[in-house]
Amino acid sequence: MSIVPVSDQGIISNTPLSSEVWGPFQNFLEEFPLSIDLWGPFSDFPSLSRGIFPTRQTQINWSETPRAHLFKAYFPGLTGDQVIVFVDEDRMLQISTDDGKFTSRFKLPANAITDQVKASMNYGLLTVTVSKEMSLQPQNVRVVEITGSD
Repeated sequence: MSIVPVSDQGIISNTPLSSEVWGPFQNFLEEFPLSIDLWGPFSDFPSLSRGIFPTRQTQINWSETPRAHLFKAYFPGLTGDQVIVFVDEDRMLQISTDDGKFTSRFKLPANAITDQVKASMNYGLLTVTVSKEMSLQPQNVRVVEITGSD
């Protein structure tokens, strides 16, 4: 076994005064006999995300407050007229774009009031607020024992 000094900048040196950066694959592509980009078996296929199934890249963040469930999504360049929000009879909240490039569905919890759903859109940020039933009973809180070895 050998000890190689490593500084906090990722520099590995054989001597205390060396400043060479160790890179095992630094010249790999230059020394490789064939070019790697010559072989591309799927280069002629259309991209699934762009060609066949065009999509809008966004994510929806869900959070819960004492009074409501909040869903937030960012749709840059879209207005409120281009986004569709609805709740069906199975308590499924659906957020989609009118061009069909984005659809996401969420099963609403039992405490969600499906008749009190509000949506607003400002500068591409969609905020959907689903009111919750207020429970007068305190929730059962209990301590759970953690088992296992350290």
